[in-house]
Amino acid sequence: MHDYTALRQVTVEVILDVEDPRLPLLQKLLLAYKIDWLEHRWDEYTDEEYEAAPLIVVQALSENHVVGGPRFYTEYDLSNACPACGAGMRQTGTYMLDGEGSSIVGLGRFRAVSSYSEIIVDQPLAETLARANLAGLSLRSVYAIQPDEVPMELIWRQLWASHTLPPLSPRSTGIDFDSACKTCRRGKLDSTSPVRFAYRAKDLEGAQDVNRMWEHFGYVRWNGDLKTAVLWQPYFVVTPKVWRIFRDAGVTGFQWLPIRVVEE
Repeated sequence: MHDYTALRQVTVEVILDVEDPRLPLLQKLLLAYKIDWLEHRWDEYTDEEYEAAPLIVVQALSENHVVGGPRFYTEYDLSNACPACGAGMRQTGTYMLDGEGSSIVGLGRFRAVSSYSEIIVDQPLAETLARANLAGLSLRSVYAIQPDEVPMELIWRQLWASHTLPPLSPRSTGIDFDSACKTCRRGKLDSTSPVRFAYRAKDLEGAQDVNRMWEHFGYVRWNGDLKTAVLWQPYFVVTPKVWRIFRDAGVTGFQWLPIRVVEE
């Protein structure tokens, strides 16, 4: 007969304000008892701060991600794409989703989903956005590729922005500019939380209600072949009017980050 000591792992989540006096005490206790922990910091904003923002960056969370894009027959123009990372490729065809994957099943759980930073919305939300006459926005059809490779049109719509903002100000924080693609400086950017996006005042001239960033954040797999490519597209950057529509529709699965306007 042998005696065994049962080991039990307990995960505890603690949320504290960064200025909470209990935070350094907690960190000292964790160190004293040699407990491993992960620390994640983020900014939280009030409705008043969103309303006052000149523009708001829309970041999708992983919970509402669906698979689609170049590997599923979506067509792109590669004439201005970076040969090293693919940044700058322009979608020219209908957006295609993987109709066989498990993520497509989750469409009914959300009002809006993301696919490598593309935003796809259900029909009622698409109609609300269309009625709002948002500058710079158009809505495109979305298809799902079936196992027999036959495309099936969905009632969802892809958001399309006609305007791209200039590059971010280097005074943005939480962004690893050194991680950028060495060829174009546009793709492969990494960020850490809390990220704070900043633009020069002059860069906001001509901004629409719906825009795209110039930069591409996130993982890249690119060798020039669309059939194997994985490339996250630039984030959407919108006015408070758009944020309000999504909020009132009860949309979840996205993080909204007001930009900062800085001088030279």
